[in-house]
Amino acid sequence: MPSPLEPSGIPESHVRIEQRGDGAVVVRVRSTGEGDARLPDAVFSFRCGDPQYAYWLARLQAGADGRP
Repeated sequence: MPSPLEPSGIPESHVRIEQRGDGAVVVRVRSTGEGDARLPDAVFSFRCGDPQYAYWLARLQAGADGRP
C-alpha cells in the first residue's frame, strides 16, 4: 500500500474524499467514458480498522481529494 501522502494511480480530478459524521471516510471515483460506454461511478467507504482507512483519511486531511 502507498504511504499516506503518496498519490494513488487514480487521477486526482476523478477522486472526491469526504468524512461522514460517524467517522467513516467515503471515497468517490468518477468514471470515464461517453454515453453507454460510461460505467457508474465507484463509491467506497472505510471505517477505522479497515486496512485502507488511514491512507484515505490522511489524503483527506492533506487536502488531496481532487476538489477544485
